[in-house]
Amino acid sequence: MKKQVALLAAVTLLGGCATYTLNLLPRGAGGMAHGVAKQIDKSVRITIGGREYQGKYAYIQGGTFTLATGFAGGQTATASGMGVSAVGNGNVLAESSDGHNLRCVFSFSGWSQQGNGTCLTDDGTFYDLQITR
Repeated sequence: MKKQVALLAAVTLLGGCATYTLNLLPRGAGGMAHGVAKQIDKSVRITIGGREYQGKYAYIQGGTFTLATGFAGGQTATASGMGVSAVGNGNVLAESSDGHNLRCVFSFSGWSQQGNGTCLTDDGTFYDLQITR
């Protein structure tokens, strides 16, 4: 049991240092835009057409708790466990130094370390977003 707790703690600490690659493709004409997101401080940097947007992301992962009791032949067994959903949702709010804004919404899988979503600039341009590690 102690080994499992130590392993979980190590994975959690190492996972907190993750950097994610962001690729954005406009829904109309235009080239691919790129960026990075850092898990440790929730920061985001995305460059679109020479303009750099900086901001933060928020991510909410689901979770559950289960408690069960079973009876068998006069014996009682009690078990407990915790199940954590591997999928969550989030958003990005970022701005450029010249006052332009970028908003994104995304879904992300903690198991595959990948996600997708949609971004919108303040000029009305939509982008499809891919997140990879």
